[in-house]
Amino acid sequence: MISHYVTTVFGEEAPGVLTSLSLVTRSYGGEWLTSKVIKTEGRFAAIMSVVIHSTKEADLKAVLAEKFPGLIFVYSPVTRVVQKERKTLHVVVDCIDRPGLTGDLNNILANLDIGVDNMVCKRFAMEGIGDVFSAHLSLVVSEATEGEVIAAELVAMSEDVQVSVLE
Repeated sequence: MISHYVTTVFGEEAPGVLTSLSLVTRSYGGEWLTSKVIKTEGRFAAIMSVVIHSTKEADLKAVLAEKFPGLIFVYSPVTRVVQKERKTLHVVVDCIDRPGLTGDLNNILANLDIGVDNMVCKRFAMEGIGDVFSAHLSLVVSEATEGEVIAAELVAMSEDVQVSVLE
């Protein structure tokens, strides 16, 4: 029987740590189906969809904890959920930065029942304008959802918000 779960691992960034993690996983017959990694300030976080024979799952988890004591591992079983037809919208939000902006953005999306697949936010200074906020989002929405509706809700955050929707 095959076991399928998502592993989240985070800790201090070190050369070759991800390669080492994947080699250990493979040595136990496991495989990463998908993975995403983010690095910042000398730290990293990775999320991997893992499949492995169920008889080897506990051994793999024990070896990972033993060989990588400085890393934190979180495991979550994958449950199959039948989903409605979905699509991904790519949205860019630009505006003058202010406290609470990311929270407001997340609240609007949550109220619209929109899943955020990926969000990258950047803040930078722009001469003559001040601090600027830019967010690039990949949103998972129902097939019937129109990008213009999402854009209108986001633009309503404040008068300086500009939104581009790429379908």
